[in-house]
Amino acid sequence: MGVNLKIINFINNYLLKNIKVDFTFLHLVNKKNLHLRLKQRKKLNRYDKFDFKFYKKVQDGFIKIAKKNKNKYSLIDSNLDFKHNKEIIIKKINKII
Repeated sequence: MGVNLKIINFINNYLLKNIKVDFTFLHLVNKKNLHLRLKQRKKLNRYDKFDFKFYKKVQDGFIKIAKKNKNKYSLIDSNLDFKHNKEIIIKKINKII
């Protein structure tokens, strides 16, 4: 079970105030790559120290939101090559603008 969508929406609305986001790229990463990336950081922040289960719940919650709002979200597999994802994002931005 993921994070309650009402909680995610509440936090999102609280943080963004009256800002309305037109489009969101949701970057997804698996446990293996998450750990590899964290090891490469020179200094961890407090969020980096959370258990992977927390990140999984949050990610699952955002995936649910994205699936309900396909015209406002693009799921990006951040386990893939950076250049590949960059091309996907640029193409999507060009379609939007």
